[in-house]
Amino acid sequence: MHALISCVGSAGDVHPFIAIGQALRERGHRVNLLTSPYFRERVESAGLGFIPIGTLEDYQDAVRDVDLWHPRRGFPLIWRTIERNLRSAYQQVVDRVEADTVLVGSTLAFNSRLAQEKLSLPGATVHLSPSCIFSARAPAQWPSLSWLGYLPRWLVHAILNAIERSFLDPVILPNLNAFRAELGLPPVRQVMSHWLNSPEQVICAFPNWFAAPQSDWPPHCVTTDFPRWREGADAALDPLLVQFLEAGTPPIGITPGSAMAHGRPIFERALAACDALGLRAVIITPYRDQLPATLPPSAMHVSYASFELLLPRLAALIHHGGIGTSAQCLAAGLRQLITPWAHDQFDNASRLRRLGVAKSIAPLANTNAWILVLRALVHDDGLGARCRNLAQKIHGDVPASTRIVEQIEKLRR
Repeated sequence: MHALISCVGSAGDVHPFIAIGQALRERGHRVNLLTSPYFRERVESAGLGFIPIGTLEDYQDAVRDVDLWHPRRGFPLIWRTIERNLRSAYQQVVDRVEADTVLVGSTLAFNSRLAQEKLSLPGATVHLSPSCIFSARAPAQWPSLSWLGYLPRWLVHAILNAIERSFLDPVILPNLNAFRAELGLPPVRQVMSHWLNSPEQVICAFPNWFAAPQSDWPPHCVTTDFPRWREGADAALDPLLVQFLEAGTPPIGITPGSAMAHGRPIFERALAACDALGLRAVIITPYRDQLPATLPPSAMHVSYASFELLLPRLAALIHHGGIGTSAQCLAAGLRQLITPWAHDQFDNASRLRRLGVAKSIAPLANTNAWILVLRALVHDDGLGARCRNLAQKIHGDVPASTRIVEQIEKLRR
């Protein structure tokens, strides 16, 4: 089988698809992964064929735009980035189609869905987080819409439809339907709730204890587990980081995500809270300019670290609530303090709180509030036990990526 995987997003969105690609390759399939050139080295080091979507500057421009992390302005910015390269990304797929090609696309892989529809190819949509699925029975947690879950289902359904018609479709449809017309395809609507879901297979790359399947999910949905990319036997932590870790008690990790170039408020509050509680800290971000010029001796900064190696050595992780980071923490049995900004982060934080393995705080809350919630997090013995129990569930006999590949293989014609 020849698998063409298209994925859009930051490291937490791309790394799971690298894991899926590796699992496909290990089962004898040929794999090409289409994503931003920012991830070329990681994709190729995993032994997968790499096909660029857009340019490195496209990724960097989006990351530098503060609107990326705005609850309402973030999605239009993401769509503009996707739309800019949609025609070329579609052509990248079409040019590489073979007789045995199967398409695999992330939630926002518009190019993959278009090629699947135009060329009648077998394909699967892979959702990494539950908020990607519109459900009136279990609505996702969105800013200012947490009350949706208390309303009758018919009313929730009507509200979700109204949001899609008034906010999402107007952003997407003009350019998407113009391109569809060029391809000889009819116009569509309800893009996010319906069209982006492959009519053949929708794979929910999370376990059912994280989000239970609902009767109003697409009928061909299947839940698996969190696919996590392992960086290989030669992966190692920076020697200076290892020295810092071994010089004292396990520190608190702090990261607002690999694509957060505006994390100064989080770093200031997290470092102040750690200092007040006498806790050491490791800051993981490629954006050193967002940190104080001089860090205290109890804190260290690294631009990048393998979470698989680092997280088991931490006392807790303060992070943005991206699904990739959340899944890595669950696998490591690590306490989480989540500071959601936008996208799926609010819903992920809500689910982790309900599981009893995390606490959350508004990123711009005052320092005293940060101190209180961080103290409660690190001293909650029951929370620590629940973290360890869920970690055992994740480390099952069959890796999530293998279970996902088994679903993809069912699409072979």
